Amino acid sequence: MNYFDGLQFIGSGIYEKHLYCSDKTFTYYGIQYNHEGTFRVVFDHRHEYLVDGPHVLLTYPGPNFTYGPGDDIGRTHCWVCFTGERAERFLAGGLLPIDPEQPLIKITRPDLFMDTLRELNQTMNLGPRHHDRTVCLLENLLLQLHQQDEPRQSLPHHQQFKLKKLLEAIKTAPQLEWDFEQEAAGMFVSITHFRRIFKQFTTLPPQQFLINCRLQLAVKKLLTTDDPVGTVAEVCGFDDEFYFSRMFKKHFHLPPQAYRREFIG
Repeated sequence: MNYFDGLQFIGSGIYEKHLYCSDKTFTYYGIQYNHEGTFRVVFDHRHEYLVDGPHVLLTYPGPNFTYGPGDDIGRTHCWVCFTGERAERFLAGGLLPIDPEQPLIKITRPDLFMDTLRELNQTMNLGPRHHDRTVCLLENLLLQLHQQDEPRQSLPHHQQFKLKKLLEAIKTAPQLEWDFEQEAAGMFVSITHFRRIFKQFTTLPPQQFLINCRLQLAVKKLLTTDDPVGTVAEVCGFDDEFYFSRMFKKHFHLPPQAYRREFIG
């Protein structure tokens, strides 16, 4: 299958409490994502920017980029770099939104962006057989950069804190039975209001977010174990193998076993 040819990945990575400062001119394209912390950028030795929190710096051939932490605390830095004919098509078609006048893009859905970058990084580490899926994830990230123009309405700090903890817990163990009515009661809100603020915070309703997390766990199990599809479904929190297969195909456009054959061979 050659649908995804024309793109070479230079590398990707995720660094916590990152204190390193980069000063270089690139010969390839890159997404440099500051997920947490203060981010200092100097563009082409002329324009300096200092921002806090989720921002993307797109790096590309030509100008000099100097970037790093804006303090001595460190930051969470994620990146993926790539080159090739397909990258040039991204640029020509507008999918790669490079703007020398505005080199930084504020990310208003940081959890979604971070999750996609984590998945891309994991898929790259699985080797060249997973190139096609890695390309899809990169294109997903570039599409997300075009969807950052409507900032998420602000929630009270205590609700943001509790929702963030809940999201991390679900992503860590999506196979568990999650009772969202109980979670709503723990936040002293009705289940209807809980669903509303959950979607406001993540762009997805609670149950859909949970299903997506279970499906991501299923992908990992399919690609790294020889477990039968029924076993994968069960350990990922799906009681019904047929329902699991239907949801998997809807999400990834292939049934689980076909997905395993496609990306493992």
